[in-house]
Amino acid sequence: MGIEIERRFLVDGRYDKPWRSGNHSVMCQHYLSGVSHVDGKIMWNGIQLIEEEEVLENLTTWRIRLSGDAATLTAKGRRIGATATEYNWDVPMEIYNSLPLDGLPSVEKIRHYWNGEDGLLWEVDEYEGSISGLIIAEVELESEDQDVALPNWLGLELTHLKGWSNASLSRMIKDSELN
Repeated sequence: MGIEIERRFLVDGRYDKPWRSGNHSVMCQHYLSGVSHVDGKIMWNGIQLIEEEEVLENLTTWRIRLSGDAATLTAKGRRIGATATEYNWDVPMEIYNSLPLDGLPSVEKIRHYWNGEDGLLWEVDEYEGSISGLIIAEVELESEDQDVALPNWLGLELTHLKGWSNASLSRMIKDSELN
């Protein structure tokens, strides 16, 4: 079982954007409902996504991400503070390409990778589409009480605020498209 500990912040993108000086990747994330884990197989819509023998419990969010030419399935548990259970699996591209993903809640973003003065890696997501202009930065930690040098371009901390996860943003976008 993997554990993710991260802090998240809004970013004011009106000024200098030092995070753009490093590497970046373009991502599209779709959020899946009705995922099941039966007989060592993770299934969605009658399609086997991957094989997984480990017993998976208390997972609340399932996402499939395309970044470059790699697809990744992620399952997350409920977040408590800055910590959540997280599992990640590579998905073969032939399976990813066969999935009926149109119409699912999704987000598109450019993820920039920026190293802070304390050596921690920040992932700065600039969202595309109907939430273009939204920028959220996150940093993964070893423990919730780890010291972090916060860059001066960070705004409101979102870590403990519900409704700012990528899954929540994808549902908000989907709901706005229906109205």
